[in-house]
Amino acid sequence: MFKSQHRIGIALMAVSAVGLAAIALSTQSHSAETAQAGAAALKLEITTRCDRGAATFQVKNAGTAWPKTSTFAVYRLSPGGGHVIAKRRMRLSAGQKASFRIKASRNTTGRLGLNVNPSWYSRAKVLDAKVDCR
Repeated sequence: MFKSQHRIGIALMAVSAVGLAAIALSTQSHSAETAQAGAAALKLEITTRCDRGAATFQVKNAGTAWPKTSTFAVYRLSPGGGHVIAKRRMRLSAGQKASFRIKASRNTTGRLGLNVNPSWYSRAKVLDAKVDCR
């Protein structure tokens, strides 16, 4: 009896290991926008607005509700690179909007960028939106 239970336990562990390996291999072979473990990739609609030097980014989740939080980072862009001037973690429901307003006094270069970094999967670190605002 004990040997058969032991064999069943080993068989279950082997099946689990094969399943995890298959998930790991399949997520590595997809592009950077593919989510892991069945979670949906980001689907964003981003609009920008400029009003006397103050910039606004409005982000809408155009996909399903997010399973975890994402980090929203606003960068002050300059010829030598970028510097984070605002950062916030949020979780958006389907169709939910979030706005980020940067005052003219914090926008010293006139150029800003927004990056949304989900915690539930890895994607290329790129600016999702840019705005030139003086």
